[in-house]
Amino acid sequence: MAMETRIRLMGIQNKLDECHVGKAPLEVGPSYVRFLCALTVKYSTRRLGGGGVAVPLQPAAPHGGGGGIRQFTMTMQSDVRPVDDPFVFLDRDAARRVVWAAMVAALPGLDRYDLSDGNWETPRPDAAVAAWIHGLARASYLGRGKRVGHYRVVVFVEVEVELVFSEPKALVADVVAAGGGAGKPCGICLDDLDADGLTTPVRLPCGHAFHGQCIAGWLLEGRTCPMCRRDLSRLVLAPSCYQQYGAPRISQLAQLGWTFISSV
Repeated sequence: MAMETRIRLMGIQNKLDECHVGKAPLEVGPSYVRFLCALTVKYSTRRLGGGGVAVPLQPAAPHGGGGGIRQFTMTMQSDVRPVDDPFVFLDRDAARRVVWAAMVAALPGLDRYDLSDGNWETPRPDAAVAAWIHGLARASYLGRGKRVGHYRVVVFVEVEVELVFSEPKALVADVVAAGGGAGKPCGICLDDLDADGLTTPVRLPCGHAFHGQCIAGWLLEGRTCPMCRRDLSRLVLAPSCYQQYGAPRISQLAQLGWTFISSV
């Protein structure tokens, strides 16, 4: 994939809603978890020959002028996610699953991004929130004769998503696969192009063939074919508008239940 996703938790704050302290009688109603999320989306690119450094793209000028990328910050509010059995909070792992489901499934728009563990550069918020709720439930359980009340939790998080476009990966993905590579060496590592049978060799427009990972690594440091030095910098360009990064258009945000805060 030419697009990488980096996610950072910038801030988190938990509180018990409606002054509940874990002692509300069961007949009052179920426990719940509700999220408020301020999401900032930024864009950067790894250029050919840029050393692998992700360089922030310049934001667009006000009123749509200029050729930059629009950075935006949105705030989202989830629906209340009921938890009928508050004993679930006595199990930290189960509490974490409840919190994660409340965050991802109940925040339309945030789930459009790849929230895989490997994309988080900071600890995910569900671990801290689940530990906090678990601590409340356990203290209540031990202090009230092994009984629990209901916990109505509101969590505010600030999340930053950085979408990084990789020009080397995009170029390798776009070039034609090199067929008939048996017995022919990769122009970089000199191993047989079909040595392992797993790596698809690629052929640049100049005709020279390489292992995909070899040429992708080369293009992080250089802009030319390593064999003939043909300039490859014009073969791929980063997206020219933020919609191409998978960000929603402003007209779609109301449909997602987002409130527009600001754009930079």
